[in-house]
Amino acid sequence: MLKRVGYEVISVVGNERAQAVLSLPQRVDLFIVGHKAPEQTRREIVVWLKAKYPKAHVLALNPPECLQLPGADYNVELNGPETWLPIVEAAVA
Repeated sequence: MLKRVGYEVISVVGNERAQAVLSLPQRVDLFIVGHKAPEQTRREIVVWLKAKYPKAHVLALNPPECLQLPGADYNVELNGPETWLPIVEAAVA
């Protein structure tokens, strides 16, 4: 979806893999944290992302039982992209 509207996307599953991919210096505007991992795992990656990339924004796609992920700049309940795509556009503008 994001590639179709012109964004460059790197997708990984798991904190360890994300940290390995993101260990090389690169310019990143936005991270999207998915909803499937346990809340503690999601919290840990947000802390790591904010420390490593302090200028980047974090958008958390949240399941109904966890509507706020601490540390994320944007929190949205998981549903269609019509909810979060405008946030992506604003965050990288």
